Amino acid sequence: MITIKDIAKLAGVSYSTVSKALNGDPSIKPATRRKVLEVAEKHQYRKNILAKQLSSGKSHIIGFVLDELSSNPLFASMSKLLHQELKSRGYQMILVVSMDGYEILSQLRVDGCIIWDNRPFKEYVFMKNFSQLSIPWFVLGADEGEEGNPNSPYIKIDRKEGIYKAVEYLKSYGHRRIGFIGNSQGIKLDGYKEALRRTGLDFSENWVLPAHSTWEDGYLAMRSYTFGEDAPTAFIGLNSLVTKGALRALLEAGFRVPDDISLIGYDDLPEMEFAEVALTTVGPPLGVMAAKSAELIVSLIRNETLEFPVVIPSHIQQRSSVAVCRESR
Repeated sequence: MITIKDIAKLAGVSYSTVSKALNGDPSIKPATRRKVLEVAEKHQYRKNILAKQLSSGKSHIIGFVLDELSSNPLFASMSKLLHQELKSRGYQMILVVSMDGYEILSQLRVDGCIIWDNRPFKEYVFMKNFSQLSIPWFVLGADEGEEGNPNSPYIKIDRKEGIYKAVEYLKSYGHRRIGFIGNSQGIKLDGYKEALRRTGLDFSENWVLPAHSTWEDGYLAMRSYTFGEDAPTAFIGLNSLVTKGALRALLEAGFRVPDDISLIGYDDLPEMEFAEVALTTVGPPLGVMAAKSAELIVSLIRNETLEFPVVIPSHIQQRSSVAVCRESR
């Protein structure tokens, strides 16, 4: 099995340089780190986690805590990108489900933890156990700081501003009756109503289609909607799944997207490009979220001075599901 000494010889650097490069030491030049990592990968070098903990007191493992994994493809995409960002900084990531993950986090003595804001930290038992680990951590995707501790670090996703950008974008195409698919996330629904007020557009309760968060919810909500003379000419979907379900229902009903109805989905996931109609989306770029998350947790571990919250702005990803309103043509 290859050792650090072997990597140093093959890479033409010192033992200490290899050790620092593998551990993400910022004093190592990026080119040197890449060279060391390439040699280590080529020869299938594997760290001895137990030995590292005994010698340095650090595991170089970061926990990523999700409340659940299967219901939304956003979680899988985010996990992959975060793993890549942490690995480039010399850390490994372990993914756990919140209510079942405390024991493994404790046993591995993770150096830090990132908690997705699906409110697992409000589960009393989980939070009581988790706080005993005494490690740096923060909430990713919060609307505001952790309740009861406004000075704790967090990464904020401004969901209301994202919905506003979607409404503003649709208005720029001549749409003045804009509906919303999904009523299970209050922050987005409130953002939708506020966005209509900010842009001077009308609101009707009939333009909010009840739906939770799955593909089936979006499909059934749109399939059961009755299009009258005052029906919306464009819709914003709660998330990627709801939006894709609604798209299928519209197409099956004979509507042309975007010629008859325009559609924007919240969450900018790569697979939205490959829906029956490539879906225009709004949301924070996942790559930026992953990079900022990795930067923040490593800074917390190193006790560096920080400014927070870190705010991830949303952006519009233009594809093919929005067109000029038919009433404006």
